[in-house]
Amino acid sequence: MNRVCLVGAGVGAGLITLRGAALVKECDCIVYDSLLNEEILSLVKPGCVKIFAGKRAGEHAMRQEEISALLVQCGRKYPLTVRLKGGDPYVFGRGGEEMAALKSAGVWAESVPGVTSAVAAAELAGIPVTHRGLSRGVHIVTAHTADKMPDFAALAKERDTLVFLMGKANAAAAAEGLIAGGMDPETPAAAVSAAGSAKMQALRGKLRELPQMAAALEAPLVFAVGSVCALDLRAPCAGRMIVTGTKGHTDRLSAAFAALGVRADAFPYMRLIPLPIADIFARVQKKRWLVFTSANGVEIFFSRAKEEADFRAFADKKFAVIGPATASALKNFGFRADFMPREYTCAALAAGLREAGVPREEALLLRSAEGDPVLAEAGEQADLYRTQTDEALLAAAYAALGQADGITFSSAAGARAFLQRYALPAGVRVAAIGQETARAAAAFGVKAIVAKSACAQSLAEAAARFKEEP
Repeated sequence: MNRVCLVGAGVGAGLITLRGAALVKECDCIVYDSLLNEEILSLVKPGCVKIFAGKRAGEHAMRQEEISALLVQCGRKYPLTVRLKGGDPYVFGRGGEEMAALKSAGVWAESVPGVTSAVAAAELAGIPVTHRGLSRGVHIVTAHTADKMPDFAALAKERDTLVFLMGKANAAAAAEGLIAGGMDPETPAAAVSAAGSAKMQALRGKLRELPQMAAALEAPLVFAVGSVCALDLRAPCAGRMIVTGTKGHTDRLSAAFAALGVRADAFPYMRLIPLPIADIFARVQKKRWLVFTSANGVEIFFSRAKEEADFRAFADKKFAVIGPATASALKNFGFRADFMPREYTCAALAAGLREAGVPREEALLLRSAEGDPVLAEAGEQADLYRTQTDEALLAAAYAALGQADGITFSSAAGARAFLQRYALPAGVRVAAIGQETARAAAAFGVKAIVAKSACAQSLAEAAARFKEEP
């Protein structure tokens, strides 16, 4: 049975629900809006049909009637179509109209809730939309309308928090209307731009200052009015970092930064391109040691091995890994690491294999085609994958640097991809996962602090010291 799922993408990075992400990974066709976090689209499987149907004020890729008709068409054609909408499908997203059209056409459909900016924008700025003693409720209004403006004078009588979505163009009208309706011009107010994204900005002030705050920020804009806007309940922040690398690495590094109180904005512009490896399985039979330098390599190798080899062929093999993340990935496939160096670097891995008396001809290095050459002495190279640069994400990383303390590079290839295109803004510092990555940065005149070990935790700890060092 074909089906269509209206999925809320949430607000910015990391706020899509688990069910929403699972459907995005599974779908055969995805019809998506203008999203604050287009990285979500990287979750789709190969061959998924992507159709852009986004809308911004004054810029419509499709009329709403066309979108609804498209969803009916896709619902009849594909086993699973996801209609991916920013925030929540039913909060000023016209999801109700789309669902009604699907139901009317007899297409099986369901809605998956998402985190709406009506709550999330203020919360990410440290403002609770309800708070004991200050606000017992929240009134959500769209300030962008093509026909009739909201009755701001009537809203001025509300004692609950007022939240206006899509409000940039009508911020002045809202402030004037609320004040004319009797609201105190000194009432606390806040404006939040691009909530949850790397470009997020928030300004606080008074109701009378709302037009100036809105003019200083870019759309999409949410503004809130009420006593709660005087609160600032954000967690202490030890800085802001731009995190680069592959998707798996940026996920691990972002989590490590969060634990240290550092805001991390992830831009996984390094994509993995698996290479043909059928001949590698024949080479494996002649080796005693299989050496992995990343979780990515483990997952690519054994995922293919499930299809093309027999796991019993690895029964007499020994495994060497560069660090805990790689060891954990190996364990997920039912194998334990026989060797892991104390320092999680290619140099330490090479030295450890040499000290263990492992002959070079008995070890196969299952890794990236651009792997650190320092390990070449320890075994024979087997290219599992190469990396490719996502130019759009790379440009977005550069654009976000102006508001950050520093940037991390997780590979020499990633450092070169960035630095050969862009010069770092003044004051932005660099953290590298290892010496080879640091040398790549140095070739462009950039000095990097180097992680003690080649793992996400160590890199996060090194980068977090930016605030401590001169």
